[in-house]
Amino acid sequence: LAGQDYAPPPAADPVSRGRLIYRRAGCAARHGASGAGGHPNTNVAGEAIPALDKAAQTFTAAELSEKIRRGSRPVAKDPDGPSPAVTMPAWGAVLAPDEIDAVAAYLLSLDDARAREEW
Repeated sequence: LAGQDYAPPPAADPVSRGRLIYRRAGCAARHGASGAGGHPNTNVAGEAIPALDKAAQTFTAAELSEKIRRGSRPVAKDPDGPSPAVTMPAWGAVLAPDEIDAVAAYLLSLDDARAREEW
C-alpha cells in the first residue's frame, strides 16, 4: 500500500501477504474479517455487500484480480429504486499489481479454508 509504513510478508507467500493487504486496505470492514460478508448495502440482492469466502466458486484468479483493479458497481435490485449506497472502489491506482494478485490469492484461499473447517 503506497504511503503506508508496513513490511509485507514475502512475495513467496501471496496468501499471507494478501490477507495483510486485505485487512490494511479496509476490505474487512465491508466484506468481513474472513470474507464472510458484512456491511449492509441498499437496493442490492441480499441487502448487503457480498461475501467473498466463496469467490473461488465464481471467479478465476485473473478475473478476481481484474475486479479488484477496476472496482465494481453493484446492480440495483429495483431499477426504479435508489442507487446502491456502497460501491467497490477501483484499487488499481492504489495497489501495485502484485498486491492485487496477492489479495486475489487470499480470497481464493478462503473457500479452501472453510472446506477444511467443515470437514
